[in-house]
Amino acid sequence: MDADPKPRDSDPDNCHGTRCAGEVAAVANNSVCGVGVAYDANIGGVRMLDGQATDVLEGSSLSFQSEYIDIYSNCWGPKDDGKTFGKPGKLAQEALMQEHSR
Repeated sequence: MDADPKPRDSDPDNCHGTRCAGEVAAVANNSVCGVGVAYDANIGGVRMLDGQATDVLEGSSLSFQSEYIDIYSNCWGPKDDGKTFGKPGKLAQEALMQEHSR
């Protein structure tokens, strides 16, 4: 995580989380498009995939400013080859459990 507000837009995989967030928290009665399933939710963009993703980075991202963020969109993970199942590391799991219990 850093203070640079502009992620690498050249990688098409870097827009998936933004699209998911829009579907989840699109404002009701916006006169533009549909409504999100959690239209009153607060979301925040936490860029963590502009380099090597580590357990420390995932854990700190999933607990970043949790007093302001209602929904974290977990739109990343290992490549899906149909045979392998990946899971979050220890710190990321702890962050998810901490946020889930609040």
